Amino acid sequence: MRLIGFVITGHGPFASGIMESVQFIAGKVEQISVVPFQEDQEKLYKDLKQAISEVDTGSGTVCFADLAGGTPFNVCSRIALTRKNVRVIGGTNSPMLLSGLFQRELELDQFVDLVLSEGKESIKTFQIKDREKKE
Repeated sequence: MRLIGFVITGHGPFASGIMESVQFIAGKVEQISVVPFQEDQEKLYKDLKQAISEVDTGSGTVCFADLAGGTPFNVCSRIALTRKNVRVIGGTNSPMLLSGLFQRELELDQFVDLVLSEGKESIKTFQIKDREKKE
């Protein structure tokens, strides 16, 4: 079965850290590449192109970046302009990655819609609800 490939990227240790967390929860994961960004944009571009090629088995690749509008996101977007089956998501969080791991057989755009929804829905705040007083 062909699955959607994942490339996880971000500033500094973001990509390796979130991948380590995902693997701690889900176990070893195939067809995923981690590409950290340090300072060199051209190196990042080359590394991302190579990673995308390595994880794409024909169902497409999604690049998960830490910040929409940040350098890793922008470089991924530059690559996606030239590749039909590459999508880019900024604002990556663990719930979207974990959910996506189990939905990788979906059609590429359907997959992106699903993981975006999961990522948004998983953002919560802790609230203490008023408790009714018992008399």
